[in-house]
Amino acid sequence: MKIRKLIVWPKDSAFPPREVVFELNKVNVITGASRTGKSAIIPIIDYCLGSSSCSIPIDTIRDYASWYGVVVQLDQDQILIARKVPAGSDPSDEFYYQKGTTVTIPPVLADRNASIEDVKHSLNEMALLPYFSLDPDEASQNNFKARLSIRDLMGFVFQTQDIVANQNILFYKTHAHEHREKLRTWFPFILGAENVDVLKARQRLQVLERKLNRLRREFEKERAISEEWKSNIFGHLMTAVDYGLLEAEFSQSDDPARLLEVGKELVEKSPDKPRVGEAQIQASNEELIKLDAQDDDLASQIARIKKRLEEVKRLKSGFTDYGSVARKKADRLHLSKWLTDVAEHTESCPVCGEASHSNALSEINKISSVLKEYEDEASKFQVIPTTFDREELRLKQDLEDVIEKRGALQERYDRIVQKDEQARNGFYRNKEMYIFLGHFRSSLERFEKLVEGGDLENQIQLLQQEYDQLKPLVNEGAISRRIASATDKIDELMLSYLQHLDVEEKYRQSRPKIDIKELTIKVRGNEGDWHFLAEVGSASNWVSFHIAAMCAFQEFFASLPGSSVPSFVIFDQPSQVYFPKIPLVEGSEKEEDFKSYKDEDFYAVKKIFKTLSESYSKPGSSWQFIVLDHADKAIYGDIINIHEVDEWREGKKLIPPEWYTDLESA
Repeated sequence: MKIRKLIVWPKDSAFPPREVVFELNKVNVITGASRTGKSAIIPIIDYCLGSSSCSIPIDTIRDYASWYGVVVQLDQDQILIARKVPAGSDPSDEFYYQKGTTVTIPPVLADRNASIEDVKHSLNEMALLPYFSLDPDEASQNNFKARLSIRDLMGFVFQTQDIVANQNILFYKTHAHEHREKLRTWFPFILGAENVDVLKARQRLQVLERKLNRLRREFEKERAISEEWKSNIFGHLMTAVDYGLLEAEFSQSDDPARLLEVGKELVEKSPDKPRVGEAQIQASNEELIKLDAQDDDLASQIARIKKRLEEVKRLKSGFTDYGSVARKKADRLHLSKWLTDVAEHTESCPVCGEASHSNALSEINKISSVLKEYEDEASKFQVIPTTFDREELRLKQDLEDVIEKRGALQERYDRIVQKDEQARNGFYRNKEMYIFLGHFRSSLERFEKLVEGGDLENQIQLLQQEYDQLKPLVNEGAISRRIASATDKIDELMLSYLQHLDVEEKYRQSRPKIDIKELTIKVRGNEGDWHFLAEVGSASNWVSFHIAAMCAFQEFFASLPGSSVPSFVIFDQPSQVYFPKIPLVEGSEKEEDFKSYKDEDFYAVKKIFKTLSESYSKPGSSWQFIVLDHADKAIYGDIINIHEVDEWREGKKLIPPEWYTDLESA
């Protein structure tokens, strides 16, 4: 991504949009005096690229503009992104988005066709940024692990006036904690040390580790009580022997798997009906079995009759409610006879009072006949049909009969049990046996899970297999080596650029170090220790390190296959540490003024432009530099690869004076 154009639409549509056109593979320079709008270019481009705030200067640049826009150039396509001027302090959510091989600049923008989320989503997709966060829970407190956005990469492309010579801040907006932490978190991916597959694997591994730890705790807890369960199951099996349900041989010293096998055999062969051996075959026992079967049948009959009785009651209630409503309507609308009587005994129409209707009686009769039908229908519901009462009485009688039969059956059952001690004992023994079998089945399922691991062990095994497959992708040692290799390349490139910039000689001899944890540069002091850039003296050193670092990053990103970082850098006033020292001719900032002061500061500034220019001679150079400065052709005029976009002096500015002078005069 590079910058093709910057556009400002006037508030007064009588004027055409202001367009600033840039070359793609050059050092683009906008030179000019103070208060001409140079420093507004970075905030305007940042605003159009989806900034959540607006730092465009107030008053003239906002008051006389309606929309700001930027045309970005991709490999094949161009994209026009325009954003409406903010209302007060609130940035606008109104965007105009157009994509094509070549975009057309509309003379007037009135309606939006996109939102800030649409623009960010589109830019994120084109930058091939991963569509997930580094926090599997996506917790709100972990914003620095949120999805990487094109907004986070702006740190590499904007060097504002307060940053380009700053000893404490190297990247745009990293003075804010959230931006700083997020850039630090995603730096390995930005450098190419991690790819999307590694990030996905890392995120999945975090989820797997949590699940495995939880499942292992649960599994160990169950294992800890396995001996108690073994003793419990052995007791159950001994009870089954007492009931005559089990003949297999086993002992308490058997391993859990053997006890489980015996338990399964018991469950598979457990009887559906009470067991009756030769010693138990007596008339009383057979009678009890028959009575059990009859009792089951009577219980089913009782349930069916109760259900039928409930249905009749509901139907009767519904019929009563409907009849009541119908009768009320008939009472209110009992007009048929009245209309007929009035029509037959009066000469005038009972509706309008006129006597000239020749067919009044026939029409009234039609109305009366309709009303009569409704009244007749309503009368049908005045009395509930006797069939409901008859059916209800029959069902109640049936229910009483069946309940009486069941009572008689229970009396027979009780007499037999009281009479026959053996039958009574068999009855209670059978009852206990089936209760025991129900409990045993439940216990056996639990014991099986403990012995074989059950679902827990299977889950742990499957998750562990997935974990083992993903772990090699997230090889922290290999990632650290790739990070070190990337930063070594950037360090070497920085040193190569420092050879041509205005720094102390010792900084050309020793390679600096980029610190991606602290987001700054380290240099080696005379004593051999490493120091942060903030500990280095002289603003000329600071601006030189910033220039060298941004050039090194662009060259490094160009060497990566598919880097997501935009391929442009905008420097605002890199000469600021020099020219304030030069006593320019009062009231003038022209080329001849700079020519008069060809001192060491003049040549120091020239080194900046020359270094930027010479970067294009390197193989694979595919970046774009834009410089906004007071310096003009007197300094960079004889340097190749420099394109002067415009000179804003002698009344020429970003916002054309006619936009506001005409309005003020009007």
